Amino acid sequence: MSSRTGLEAEAINRLTDLVRPRSVRAILVQCLAGEIAPSIAIARMLAEEDASTVRVAIDDVTHRAATISRASDMLVHDRVDELTQIFVEDVACLADVSEAKRTQRIEGAPLPPEPRERGEARTSE
Repeated sequence: MSSRTGLEAEAINRLTDLVRPRSVRAILVQCLAGEIAPSIAIARMLAEEDASTVRVAIDDVTHRAATISRASDMLVHDRVDELTQIFVEDVACLADVSEAKRTQRIEGAPLPPEPRERGEARTSE
């Protein structure tokens, strides 16, 4: 194992050691090691867990990268940034919507209308 690989593995372990569930952690480790693309990692995590659980895991890794990264961690830090950006742009709204629906069901409030497909004409109800 080269010293660069060892430093990278150390950084990945430092950033993911508290991530749960283990299945999500394993996928994050593969992503941060550069073995799988962030979009594939996100799809796999979402297949294992709900969007809010995946969001918490990514938020945790992002926070740890921002607060405990070392100068030698830059490649891993860049991978965390890419993962976070893809998740926020493509998936994070799922966690927000599902949480809002769960809260409204608990409180008895009416649910908002389902989002329309782009290009679908609006009609008055």
